[in-house]
Amino acid sequence: MQNIPPQVQNMLAQLESYQQQLQLVIQQKGKVQAELTEAKKALEEIEKLPEDSVIYKTVGTLIVKTTKEKALEELREKVETLEVRLNALERQEKKLNEKLKELTAKIQASLKPPVAG
Repeated sequence: MQNIPPQVQNMLAQLESYQQQLQLVIQQKGKVQAELTEAKKALEEIEKLPEDSVIYKTVGTLIVKTTKEKALEELREKVETLEVRLNALERQEKKLNEKLKELTAKIQASLKPPVAG
């Protein structure tokens, strides 16, 4: 690192920071996608049930009885919230990827030896 100009060292530090942020976003996105898939599956199954079906849901450490209508409403809200969150994470991931690409190009340009004219 001694032969690398301070400006490039700063860009490398920034690059590392973006990479860490990207890893976090990718992990969060995976979690949200898994939750969304699970919620959609549950919604699908509940929609197939007769109206008078007895449905139970977990609330913390308890299991409580609920109605089909209430369960559907809650699951639809959850799906909607997760979709919004997933879209936000995808936008964030895209921005970070763009920043990484830009910064990598800047670093590479800074490290190229000047062309003798």
